[in-house]
Amino acid sequence: MKKKIFIDGEEGTTGLQISEKLLKHPKIDILKIDRTNRKNPIERRKLMESSDLTFFCLPDDAAKEALTIAKSLTSKKPIIIDASTAHRISPDWVYGLPELNSRQKELIANSKQISVPGCYASGATLLINPLIRNSIISKDLTLCINAVSGYSGGGKKLIEHFDKNNNQDLEPFFYYGLNLNHKHIPEIMFHNKLDKKPIFLPSVADYFQGMIVNLPLHKEWINQAFDFQDIINIFKKEYEHFHFVKMFSYKNSMSKNKFYRPDKVVNSNFIHIDFYFDETKEQMILSSNFDNLGKGASGAAIQCMNLVFGFPENLSLE
Repeated sequence: MKKKIFIDGEEGTTGLQISEKLLKHPKIDILKIDRTNRKNPIERRKLMESSDLTFFCLPDDAAKEALTIAKSLTSKKPIIIDASTAHRISPDWVYGLPELNSRQKELIANSKQISVPGCYASGATLLINPLIRNSIISKDLTLCINAVSGYSGGGKKLIEHFDKNNNQDLEPFFYYGLNLNHKHIPEIMFHNKLDKKPIFLPSVADYFQGMIVNLPLHKEWINQAFDFQDIINIFKKEYEHFHFVKMFSYKNSMSKNKFYRPDKVVNSNFIHIDFYFDETKEQMILSSNFDNLGKGASGAAIQCMNLVFGFPENLSLE
């Protein structure tokens, strides 16, 4: 029997992507809400109650309101997978990053409330977490993270901004989050157990989807028991059993002119991790390259859903 799924917020970028992927999923039926009722709490409540699992693809405040509706159900309550920022560091929710550690898949599979990570946070955490967990760097180090994303990560407003037919003055590239208080910082700190807030510098370029997150390291930051090759070996061991993590795949991200580009890994739930260092091995860059709409959003949500229902993890995501 197929599982019934309701997407609360299907009109948004992530909701549309989840819907598109689930249309190809052999074990899922999507419960549809009439567009005129998509903000009607009574109709949404009915669909939540009829579903086995409900995705929240909503702004933070709306996701909190949707949770209130879900909790008011008196009969069957669906499993919730929330794609908003609202519950990512809540102790009552499981963080939906299966590659976080060896136990996370099991935690997700047995949870009723799962919070999908932010796109930047996914890329950063998969670089930082093995370093902290293996005592390669100290958790009180002030890290610097820089990243670039396609404009689809900003949702409908940013997509409209980059529509050349409507905006003749659009910028080809810009930094943002210059108040150093980006909404993904709390989850990066929380799930990597960092004592100090990292400097995080995100940016957006004039292309639709794809993302690179970079973490630079200096040799003096690293525990003297390790060198750069040790780091590479540890990452290989950490991620060798995770289907959606690929190592040393930088060629997938290179242009014909050998430029490292963020828009080459798209329409995919894979995350590619690579390492770059200078000849003297005094400095190193750890890099994650992935689709901000895939592993950074809808793909991650469906990966969690597959784990919850005991389906193959990659079903409808290859």
